[in-house]
Amino acid sequence: MNSSRIYKQRNISGIFLFLLFGILTISSCKLEELNQNPNVPTEVDVKLLLPGAQSGFANALSGRFFRYSTIMSQQLRGKDNQELLIENYNPDELFVGYPWEDFYAGPMINLKMIIDLAPDQNAGAYSGVAKVLLANCIGVLTDTWGDVPYSQALNGGDNLYPIYDSQEAIYAQIHILLDEAISELSEGSPVSPASDDLIFQGDLGKWVSAAFALKARYYIHTTKRDAGAAQKALDALSQGEIEEFGYHYSGTNTDSNPINNFFTSTAYAVVDPQFIGVMGISDPRFEYFVDIIPFSGGQSKVGDFQGSTISPTYFMSYEEQLFIKAEAHLRLGNTSEAELSLRNAVQFSMDRLEDFLMLEIEDNEELDFIESLVLTGSFEENLEKIIDQKFVCLFSENEPWVDYRRTGYPLLESNDNGTSNSNPNGEIPRRLIYPQSERILNPNMPNGLDMQSRMWWDE
Repeated sequence: MNSSRIYKQRNISGIFLFLLFGILTISSCKLEELNQNPNVPTEVDVKLLLPGAQSGFANALSGRFFRYSTIMSQQLRGKDNQELLIENYNPDELFVGYPWEDFYAGPMINLKMIIDLAPDQNAGAYSGVAKVLLANCIGVLTDTWGDVPYSQALNGGDNLYPIYDSQEAIYAQIHILLDEAISELSEGSPVSPASDDLIFQGDLGKWVSAAFALKARYYIHTTKRDAGAAQKALDALSQGEIEEFGYHYSGTNTDSNPINNFFTSTAYAVVDPQFIGVMGISDPRFEYFVDIIPFSGGQSKVGDFQGSTISPTYFMSYEEQLFIKAEAHLRLGNTSEAELSLRNAVQFSMDRLEDFLMLEIEDNEELDFIESLVLTGSFEENLEKIIDQKFVCLFSENEPWVDYRRTGYPLLESNDNGTSNSNPNGEIPRRLIYPQSERILNPNMPNGLDMQSRMWWDE
């Protein structure tokens, strides 16, 4: 991987324009205005845009957004600076704009450009790849903020103040994008990704599988809304599962996992004792997930598995797909299949840890732990066991916060001092507030919402 090349490519994106003009507080809804800059070429080879979009998405997920979402899910505990404000459920609306911009002003602009340019460049496969990633991006955004700009966003200067699409409409668009991507990727194109595809090196079959796996995620989120969601999730996974869907960092100064960078440079957050309580120190993976900080009184940071310089950022892990299977089977009354998928998910997590860190967990410890994962209780008891293990396996990812809001598991305690104007009842937040820049600049921003306003899929 040529990391210096990737950095130059990212300069094409909107985030470069933010830095160039020194107006970091401008919202994503003003990005279209920036996109008209005459120094930005109107015809760019899609091959040049794809690597920056892929690395940009990974950096957005594992950068500031990672800290916000994992503090909300009680995986991390904020100690100082902006992380302490999140811990107290009272985020600074200015700083909330930064992770928002990390998505809109970085990968999403490049992905939309790829989609728009692909037809003229006989590059339908590039469009398919971009649509998979764009669906993933808007899924993360809507699961964090609820209603967000999409249909009128990222369209150049045509609309500087785009409407906020409802979350229900966004979910429909996610599936439309993924269905279109599956079609385009299955057909292929004369111009197709190769080494410039930093995820699958041009393997379009893997991109099709990734699209089906993402469809399963967004189906399982809607079990309160759609009685058929569990079966739809299983059907999607029957058409495509993907073992490795994420970005692998090289570990260089310009291409290092942002989680490692954060814990190396600051002490603003530590692993939340509630995460440790759910995981349990008897879990064979504990010492690799959690790293005790010397002379800190027992406080800890993210361990080497998720927090090294070369730890991948997963857009969707295989463990997540197996947990979706477990939950879907449980909801359909297939308890034995649910238990098998649960065990397979935890087993895969252990295997992946061993492969990544080049070590071996004691066979008896691993076997005893896997065999303890039995689903012999009520539906709620079994669901809790599945989601608890998913909470552990997906440590440092966004899905545990989604799962908590839609299922109530794990059983977590809200933080002290968590009552604020943004979070009036002091409970664990159900969404993030909108950025200050949106409130000031976009008259279409929804009003009257606080951090306890429920998501569409949670009503």
